[in-house]
Amino acid sequence: MPRQTYKKIIVTDELLSQVNKDNIKLRDRFLREKNTRCSELTVKNYLSDLNIFFVHNLLNNDNKFFVDIKKLEFSEFFSFCVEELRYNSARFNRMKSCLSSLSTFVETFYDSDYPNFRNVILKVVESMPKNEVREKTVLSDEQVEMIFQKLEESGEKQIVCWFALGVASGSRFSEILRFTTDIIDENNVAFDGLFLETTKAIRTKGRGRNGKQLKKYILKDVFLEKYNAWLKERSRIVSKNEKDHNAIFIKSNGDPLTEADARGWVKKIEEILGQPFYPHSLRHNFCTKLVKAGLPSELIVEIVGWTSEVLIKTYNDSKVSEREFKELDNLRNMLNK
Repeated sequence: MPRQTYKKIIVTDELLSQVNKDNIKLRDRFLREKNTRCSELTVKNYLSDLNIFFVHNLLNNDNKFFVDIKKLEFSEFFSFCVEELRYNSARFNRMKSCLSSLSTFVETFYDSDYPNFRNVILKVVESMPKNEVREKTVLSDEQVEMIFQKLEESGEKQIVCWFALGVASGSRFSEILRFTTDIIDENNVAFDGLFLETTKAIRTKGRGRNGKQLKKYILKDVFLEKYNAWLKERSRIVSKNEKDHNAIFIKSNGDPLTEADARGWVKKIEEILGQPFYPHSLRHNFCTKLVKAGLPSELIVEIVGWTSEVLIKTYNDSKVSEREFKELDNLRNMLNK
């Protein structure tokens, strides 16, 4: 029961083979330059965006070379993104950023060849205001416990461990698979012993190919027992298949698990939950738990790994009416006089 997102495919191998060869050459040079300072995911996304744009250009603008495309043609492409591809604000703005970045690349490196070329994207295309196109799933603590119970009843020790790591650390889907056995030490604790602190940093979301390197904090009581239970099973599987690696999560043959494999676990949890589930909701649940516990903002920022307190409001799903305010005692006392 995945969240419903509209997707229209317009890029095919056949159409890509017909795209102006100069555009393909420009695309590849641009991506090579991006590859020196951007993450692998950013480069992958830009490749996808440029393929969409150049196929549209093939079909609607006589396959023009990028520097010859007119302002109106750029504007019409973004109308196509909204009306036909049904882009949400994030997707729309990413495409805008991509084409703007390519334009800046041309201005910088091809200035002698095309002295009159200018980046017109920022002028002719307005950013789309942020909007929500998919229903947001907010997991309650009761739902989290129910998922744990159902998984444990079915003997899914590895999925229990994976889910527990998401709940206990608020890590992103891609980050969870980067945890390894050698960075988790039950004696390496932080913040009054409530959290396990990884012995090494892992790659998290951030600029550059290496992203942002952060040590992660894991709620010890939520995770450790479930982790140790899985380690025994993991050890048996790895030994049986004569594998030698430190990945926590593994396939049935003992090889490290991939993100594609873990997607199947997401579907299993959706079946248990009876509604759409996305792993990022665990990050919301984690932050909400810290806020409800009354932790100061500077501590939450440190634990989650943010650079400012701005994101606390975004990730805190609790209602103000649910919070406890000691100051309300003053009001109660006044009314009882």
